[in-house]
Amino acid sequence: MLVPSGMMAIVSVNGDWPHMRRAVDLGKLSVTEPNKRTVAPRVGAVLAIDGEAIGESFRGETGDGRHAEFGLFARLADVDLSAATLYTTLEPCSRRNPPKLPCAQHVIDRGVKIVFIGAYDPNPTIYREGWRMLRDAGVALRDFTPELRAEIAADNAEFIGQFRRAVGEHGEAVFDFRQNGGRFEIVSGSGAAFVTKWTPCGPRSMYALDYENNVALARYAEQFDEIDDPGALEFGHYTVPVNEGEIVVFRNASGYALVQVIGVLAGAQRGDDRTELKFVYELRTNARVSIA
Repeated sequence: MLVPSGMMAIVSVNGDWPHMRRAVDLGKLSVTEPNKRTVAPRVGAVLAIDGEAIGESFRGETGDGRHAEFGLFARLADVDLSAATLYTTLEPCSRRNPPKLPCAQHVIDRGVKIVFIGAYDPNPTIYREGWRMLRDAGVALRDFTPELRAEIAADNAEFIGQFRRAVGEHGEAVFDFRQNGGRFEIVSGSGAAFVTKWTPCGPRSMYALDYENNVALARYAEQFDEIDDPGALEFGHYTVPVNEGEIVVFRNASGYALVQVIGVLAGAQRGDDRTELKFVYELRTNARVSIA
């Protein structure tokens, strides 16, 4: 259980569980926004005072793309929430395009006392930022129970998956290499799958790993079309350091995955506010692969 510094842990009592359960059920009703390029999460939210629910909402209920917390607070615009507890299946967002305010700021501005969180946002850009904003504002923070967290993860499998898996012959990906064991899967349109694995190397570099088939660094190459036959590269090691701008090649029986590292944010120890790897890729699945 996550507890603000200096605050004693408060075990969730039975009275909280029905509100968490209701928030999960509300999340299942979330409305998909039309023409949205990325997968949106399913989010439900409930507000309660002294154990009694005073309002509820889900993503998209009050308008296309409107967050569950935003719709809930708007519905209770004239209610004093200084003694309220919020139960939300996803940590309140920490960033919105102006003039919109993030939901975490709405929570703070309305004086909500306690927030129960069902899941943390898998987007590496904002993972746990909402949690941090609330903690720094003095809001008490609690987690949903394990079985409800598992249900939320199942309901949001596609949303979570977009930060762990990319589909297509070429594209761009961004993910938090501290999550999912540093693994990111790339799948071709025909179903050929490449599992890339990463671990930190330096301020602007990563180690690429493949213990089964080894990896190769396309030294000096700056573009994918400069690599004629990936099989001509040296696959002598299971790991290689890859700096920003460099291209590393993964392989398996289906062909090759060419991956160019675009950006590395290596966390507080390296002066960054988060851990994040961004890359572009190209799959060559019609290649003949010889793996010694």
